[in-house]
Amino acid sequence: MKRPSRAKSVADILSKPDSLLKGLLKQSNSLKSINEDVQKLLPDELKDHCMVSEYNQTSLIITAENAAWSTRLRYISSDLLTNLRKAGHYSLANIQIKVKPSQI
Repeated sequence: MKRPSRAKSVADILSKPDSLLKGLLKQSNSLKSINEDVQKLLPDELKDHCMVSEYNQTSLIITAENAAWSTRLRYISSDLLTNLRKAGHYSLANIQIKVKPSQI
């Protein structure tokens, strides 16, 4: 019976430039960073009800808990985009607002 190959460490996997795990980690860190910036700029009443769900340098999708929070977020989305650009996200071109799917 053939012995299984030796398991690779996470450091070995992350050290490869074309590693899928490395790409996922980079994407996760990018999403976390933009979400932190968005949370800092949101009014206090929206912070607990909205979060970034997708980000790809030019487009940002923010998911709101329900339609009411989504509507409030839409009213400030133009100002939010302007402030995010001022905060260093220069390539950001638009913000889309979506409602979180209900949990039935």
